[in-house]
Amino acid sequence: MKRMLAVGDSFTYGEELSDRTSAWPQLLATKLSVELLNLGQPSASNDNILRKTIDQTIIDPDIDFVVIGWSNIGRSEYADEFGYYDVWPGYQGNLFKRDGTNWRSDLVDYVSRYHNSEAIHKKFIQQVILLQSYLQSRGIKYIMLNIVQNEYYKKKHFDGQLKYFEQVNKDYFLGFNESGMVEWTYGCAKGPNDHFLEEGHKIVADKIYEHIRSLGWLS
Repeated sequence: MKRMLAVGDSFTYGEELSDRTSAWPQLLATKLSVELLNLGQPSASNDNILRKTIDQTIIDPDIDFVVIGWSNIGRSEYADEFGYYDVWPGYQGNLFKRDGTNWRSDLVDYVSRYHNSEAIHKKFIQQVILLQSYLQSRGIKYIMLNIVQNEYYKKKHFDGQLKYFEQVNKDYFLGFNESGMVEWTYGCAKGPNDHFLEEGHKIVADKIYEHIRSLGWLS
């Protein structure tokens, strides 16, 4: 492994850290002695993560290892002439007022009122299956992990769920359907917006590193 791509949301970005070089992707890259490209983005959806991963690995053939920090599965990505943006049920921020497009609040209101939790969960597993298949087809090593397993949408079952779960390669999805970063860092110091801080990032980096070692990827 020479060049590592990390894609995720604020927990991958390193939100609320005083120094983003203390974020788990950088700590992991240092332990692996590889170059890092961190495309973590606060509030990113899994649509965003899927798009960025495919885009970047297509334009950058030197990436040979990818770590995906899947986001809250209730988020969805949309786009208009002003660019890409994410919405999710209950969003209350001012993101959509920044360029005068107040109409976007109508979309937030709609998804808040009428979203289907089972469909959201199913879509997430489909995204996992699609991305793992894409990376395997390109010969790119990858590790996936969740922010948190114990969230509302993941408690909703959908038809054929167990068959879908069987399609996920658990060897490369750390803690699939069991735990995620938030569970691993329980009790660690957090910032005002509930992101774990330096201690938590070290725990996440160490856990991924040990899993990579168990897979025999280290020379």
